[in-house]
Amino acid sequence: MPDPRTDQIAREAARLIETGRSNTIDSAIRAAADNPHLRGAPLPGHGRVRKHAQAMSMQALGEAAYNQQRGAIWQVAEQLMSLFEQALPDAEILLVGRAAEGHIDAGVAIHIRLYTNTTDGEIARLLVEHGYEEPTFKTADSRFGRLSQICLQEDALEIVLTRCPPNAALPADKDLFTGKPIETMDLTTLRRTLDKS
Repeated sequence: MPDPRTDQIAREAARLIETGRSNTIDSAIRAAADNPHLRGAPLPGHGRVRKHAQAMSMQALGEAAYNQQRGAIWQVAEQLMSLFEQALPDAEILLVGRAAEGHIDAGVAIHIRLYTNTTDGEIARLLVEHGYEEPTFKTADSRFGRLSQICLQEDALEIVLTRCPPNAALPADKDLFTGKPIETMDLTTLRRTLDKS
């Protein structure tokens, strides 16, 4: 039988994130589990914490405001993906992960995959030429090797662009780090979704 304290930790971790007292789910779980009454309980997964955070966000904002915030995040993604569609016609562009699912709580970042041979430097120059701030670069160790990532901020949102070489045969419907299925949305689907919302 599951330990009910695990759910208490998840609920408290979500509260810490929603109130801004923790920046990441991992740090929130550690802080919540440090409560003397909860020590030794099995720790919750990120998904359970996110479900509590989503419920708290919807309760605090109301469903209409929550949906409006989700639409604003999708609009940021749509503008950026539209730029790439015009400037990099050979690229395949996908919104992936939690933003593609429409989950906007517990520290959402917009993750976009660019299947292109265009270099990081050329992508960065394109972004700056179109009014985005100077991005930063990092390398991520995925299950499929090292991938370059271009990170930027837009409207206080973290955006991570993962550049995937088209000839590397990286599966579009899988998380590149865990190998698990992942939600994706191409630009056409994103525009349709925005039109409906």
